[in-house]
Amino acid sequence: MGGASLVLMPPVSPVAPEIKQTLLDAIAAAGSPVPVGELGTLPSPGRKLPKTRVQALLKEDLAAGRVFLWGDSKNKAYWHRDSNVAARDRVLHIAGSEALEAKQLEQRAAAEQPTIALKVVKSARAQLENEKRLRKESKIIVNVERPHPFLELKIAELLSSHGIQRGADRIRELLGGNEPQPKLSSVEEVAGRMFAALKRLAFAPGTTVTFFRLRQEPELANVPKEVFDRAALLLQRDRRALLSVHDHAAALPPEEQQRLVTDGLGTYYVSIYAR
Repeated sequence: MGGASLVLMPPVSPVAPEIKQTLLDAIAAAGSPVPVGELGTLPSPGRKLPKTRVQALLKEDLAAGRVFLWGDSKNKAYWHRDSNVAARDRVLHIAGSEALEAKQLEQRAAAEQPTIALKVVKSARAQLENEKRLRKESKIIVNVERPHPFLELKIAELLSSHGIQRGADRIRELLGGNEPQPKLSSVEEVAGRMFAALKRLAFAPGTTVTFFRLRQEPELANVPKEVFDRAALLLQRDRRALLSVHDHAAALPPEEQQRLVTDGLGTYYVSIYAR
């Protein structure tokens, strides 16, 4: 008796775990967010991976906070740094350096490299205002810990209304902030300054110095957190220093976590010592 023959399809082979690890290693080593398309063309898997497959492979790590999504819906990218944390650092740094209105501040923070989605920057600014670390005065977004740009603007306006003209340097001197604000530095430069400060603060070889204490040094005080953290991790990678893990950082409030150094993969460090 004839009948339809059963055609057995070969099973679909799951992507080897090594391929997923290759993606994670590339993201961890990258100096900036890696576009999905570039991850799909890495040579080690031996074949091109569709963007949808790359995203599926990284879905679990994204949900667990081991990798983070950058870019926008049309140009997705992955990195080991959290774009929300980076946005907070940028907004605070810019607000403490210039007197800008909300839209100007957000656009400036979003446009810096690597770029951050504007909606992420807007959310970061709103969070910082809720935390009372930023406040709006006369349409200007003011960094509460460093209100100098806003004060300089208002003092200049007040003097001008009385026919008195004073340069920005004179006003900064009055406010006790005559030191020039450093530009965003390279990770390597900040690592060098950090190591020098560490050696200066340590009472003896191997003495541990907290990152909170290092942050109080003038040459490190205004370094964006993203750059500061990468500099500390660079010192450890180059075996110039060792970082001490904070055992219960996940239980700390967000403002206290900000005082720690993180690798962006869930590990937080509280201090550092020279090798």
